[in-house]
Amino acid sequence: RMEKRMAAMAVLAAVAVLSAAPVGGAKGVIHVPGWPKIPIFSPATVVGDLIFVSGMVGFDFNASPPAKCAGGIAGETACALRNVETVMRAAGSTLANVADCTVFLADIDDFQAMNAVYTKFFPRDPPARAAFAVASLAGDALVEIKCSGSVGQ
Repeated sequence: RMEKRMAAMAVLAAVAVLSAAPVGGAKGVIHVPGWPKIPIFSPATVVGDLIFVSGMVGFDFNASPPAKCAGGIAGETACALRNVETVMRAAGSTLANVADCTVFLADIDDFQAMNAVYTKFFPRDPPARAAFAVASLAGDALVEIKCSGSVGQ
């Protein structure tokens, strides 16, 4: 009888400890200094050690007003990935911590040219990825890339 009581007390103590521990984390918003704030979405959000970077297009957000990057699909892909990198750095992370990306292309015929640039940003151990064509992208962009990863080591 005493053993059952001790076991029950151990279970209750474990439940009390676990229920007092925080679960998950509050959402934090990442803004990039100098970039315009867009009222309908944030450049990224962070929950715990996870970062979710919004879809980045090939626009130079440091220009006033922001301008589409030159160079066709290659230029826009490089610019979009530099934007992902800028957001990751604003969160205290790097491209090395990107775990997953989704690439949206306005024209699937740009797939190979996009890949030629993409692999320069992720030369080893690239993140998981999906890529597909869509009917169109905002701002007449040729490519949009959204990524997620970690802000930790």
